[in-house]
Amino acid sequence: MAKIIIVEDEAIVAMATKMMLTKLSHEVIASVSSAEQAIIEISKQKYDLILMDIKLKGILDGIQAAEEIRKTDDTAILFVTGNSDAKTKQRISSITNSSILQKPVMIEDLRNAIQKNFLLNHE
Repeated sequence: MAKIIIVEDEAIVAMATKMMLTKLSHEVIASVSSAEQAIIEISKQKYDLILMDIKLKGILDGIQAAEEIRKTDDTAILFVTGNSDAKTKQRISSITNSSILQKPVMIEDLRNAIQKNFLLNHE
């Protein structure tokens, strides 16, 4: 079981993701809607995995939040996004210990992505 934070600005998507994670026997410790909240929350508590949307409320986007988080924390980040353009993928590729999961998210895809990211960090 992984301890996970969801960073998603759409409440319905965050709730659906939390339900899937719970069904997969993971623990959602926190859910926040902005990059700024994510940076603060992640500095306070240790997580096994960060599920990060790219377009968020606030000034920073998810990739900028990840860049800030990387200054002090190497927790695996799974970018859950509908953005699959080359520029977005290039920006994400500069973030160590991260991968992308395309929206809409299906439970099997989420399970596989978490196993890949979580297992890599806990072997």
